[in-house]
Amino acid sequence: MNRKDNKDEIRAKKYLQTLEYKTLEYEPLGNVTPDFLLDNKTAIEVRRLNRNHINGDHLLSIENFEIPLIKNIKKIISIFDYKSYIKSAYVSITLSKPLGIESKTSIIKRVKKVLRNHIHHISDTSSYKISDYLELTFTPTDKKSKQYIFGGCNNHFFWVVDELHKNLQLVIDEKNKKIEKNFNLYDEWWLILVDSIIYGLDSEDFKELKNIRLNKHRFTKVIILSPKGDFNAFEF
Repeated sequence: MNRKDNKDEIRAKKYLQTLEYKTLEYEPLGNVTPDFLLDNKTAIEVRRLNRNHINGDHLLSIENFEIPLIKNIKKIISIFDYKSYIKSAYVSITLSKPLGIESKTSIIKRVKKVLRNHIHHISDTSSYKISDYLELTFTPTDKKSKQYIFGGCNNHFFWVVDELHKNLQLVIDEKNKKIEKNFNLYDEWWLILVDSIIYGLDSEDFKELKNIRLNKHRFTKVIILSPKGDFNAFEF
């Protein structure tokens, strides 16, 4: 591979090397589509899957914000330590819509402040508005394992699945136009999307992806590939 700095193509190549095939060629037609060719018949395009928006005729990428933030808040809740406490409380997160580009640091600071302050009202069921779109709800419990227990993320998938569906389809549409010129040169086409959204979700939540229905256009397979570690792949 000539473009050593393209981490997504490197990741995709390593994944393809785990499959059964005889030949794997990089850029068989030069610096044009496809990115890879398996056994001289399966053409493969590679792209990063992240949040996008359309600006005129251009598809622009926005690195994901909400999912890492939610994971961070969950971690803060689970490791919160108060040396002397009588009761515990479940802490639930409610999102009314995507958080956009609001400062993650400022949100985390507010969350920590609310966790500290609620210690003195641990027997009360209370909700605190962290931002316009994020709220924490505390529910007391007799279960005394630690100060705070993560109680879930309400309405989480109302927007996450919607975001995934929208962004997956935008990327597929974009790549479908790109392969049009060379489409008839090969028997089939795959699209590998190296993820920066989906694998931020908890494993039990991953089931929600099955509800997504996509128009794959000319692609036989659309594969979501985990960005690091084991080569976990989700196929549409």
